Amino acid sequence: MIGERFTRSARRTVHEAVTQAERLDAPEIGPEHLALALLDSPVLAEFRLGRDDVVEAFTAARRKGGLSDADTAALRGLGIDVDEIVASVERSHGEGALAVAPPRRRRRFFGNHRPFTPAAKRVLERSLVEARDLGHRTLRQEHLLLALLSNGGLVAEVLGARGVSYTEVRKRIGPSR
Repeated sequence: MIGERFTRSARRTVHEAVTQAERLDAPEIGPEHLALALLDSPVLAEFRLGRDDVVEAFTAARRKGGLSDADTAALRGLGIDVDEIVASVERSHGEGALAVAPPRRRRRFFGNHRPFTPAAKRVLERSLVEARDLGHRTLRQEHLLLALLSNGGLVAEVLGARGVSYTEVRKRIGPSR
């Protein structure tokens, strides 16, 4: 099982992602929660990211229904002004109306369990590939970070705008140690 190969710090990161989702009252644990959980880790310490800055970027994206700047620009190219739509929706339904996910029906079996989004599950699976490609036997925080950065998306965009790229992190990790 994938979780058996996680180091203690990587497990703490996943648990912290759950805490981040709970703190933000998110119905599911997504890649952004994993990223927030990694912010204070040694793997990101070198980049000197400001927690408030990163949280603000994710909040701004949630306000736009989770759209990244790249998504917004692509829609703008099609003549759709996302900021105008957000402003209109918020005038009608209140600030942050698009940021609130609809409540999910919870299965009785899981009680208050917050599930991982399919994207977050892919990150956890991808971390295994990253560890294997680097010749590492265990899954560490840096593998989670590489997995978050590997396929683009909101987390890669937010961290990339702050100097954290897949290539740079991979270079710093280096080959098997």
